[in-house]
Amino acid sequence: MAASFSRIIPILFVSDLRAERDFYVRLGFHVTYDGPEYPYFVALGHGPVEFGIEWRDGFSTSAPDRVLTWQFGVSDLDAAKKQLADAGVPYREELMTPSADWQYRVLHARTPNGYHLLLEEGSD
Repeated sequence: MAASFSRIIPILFVSDLRAERDFYVRLGFHVTYDGPEYPYFVALGHGPVEFGIEWRDGFSTSAPDRVLTWQFGVSDLDAAKKQLADAGVPYREELMTPSADWQYRVLHARTPNGYHLLLEEGSD
């Protein structure tokens, strides 16, 4: 019998664990794990979304987006813009037009460890 997969919990490697944790907390995530058993690991959650960040010796912030673009669907892009602005996170907005009858907006930002954060409207 095959395993039944129910969720994905990615773990991002970082060089500055505290800065990355604080970045996501300012965006409304909460810490779901931060304990002595795994001192270089923190888990974060927001509703059904959960992921980990782990300090990794030698991790370079020069090009983590060669490995990963961190994309989140959001129900209200204007609220996400306000949250980024209130958190002091620089971002740029882009109108995506895959076809003449399909348009949507995305926000681009960078995390403290250099990951490309992409927030996409209407994909909650």
